[in-house]
Amino acid sequence: MGFIKKHTKRNQSLQLYILIAFSFSISQPLSAQNSIAFLAGTGLPVSGLNDWYGAAPVIGLQYVISTDEITKIIMEFHYQNYGGGSIADRDFRWVVDYNNYKSPAANANMNWNDFIVKTRKYFPNKTRSFAGKMLQPFASYGLGLYNYTHQVSGLIYPGQSKKPLDTEYLLDPITDRRVAWGGNIGVGFDSSLGQNVSLALDLTYNAAIGYLRSFEDWGLKEVMPLQFLTIGIGLNYNY
Repeated sequence: MGFIKKHTKRNQSLQLYILIAFSFSISQPLSAQNSIAFLAGTGLPVSGLNDWYGAAPVIGLQYVISTDEITKIIMEFHYQNYGGGSIADRDFRWVVDYNNYKSPAANANMNWNDFIVKTRKYFPNKTRSFAGKMLQPFASYGLGLYNYTHQVSGLIYPGQSKKPLDTEYLLDPITDRRVAWGGNIGVGFDSSLGQNVSLALDLTYNAAIGYLRSFEDWGLKEVMPLQFLTIGIGLNYNY
């Protein structure tokens, strides 16, 4: 029952957040310029998450509302998958014989889905020309929901006390699914490619109030909060 209540509260929070974002979007004046952007880039784990995973591809979608000449409100969705967790290549020291052992079947991966609303501010007086194109710099900040699933399996149970080590005696697989509140800040620039098309490049720091449990026998400590950078290119269609 506790799990059901907790899961229900998370769903209610997600629904409330989406409702607020949707209500905000339809309340904007019809004269505001809107755009849809398709995103692709790279996610770079930092601050402990990089001990687990390396870079991963990111794809996403944006709905953008221009409220005035220097401000845009952005609703954004991303997906990324971190595979090939470093725990698969780590070994543990067995206290019975003090030898190091690797788990041949070890595997770890983490899927991310995030939905955020952020404000982007432009700096017209900092516009620069490069290769015949005008680059408009901006900074952004926002809040959102970060939904992640972390899976670890195939680890030999290190608490065995009798020789020889049974390499088929494994820890139970773990699957952690959580929805975490978080925030982000970023910088970047965009450039017009035509009357209705523009290109944006940005670097964003993301932090979510979630965690990965520790696996200390393999030298992996608890990670909290979860932090990563995204480097993305967005192709915008303005209408």
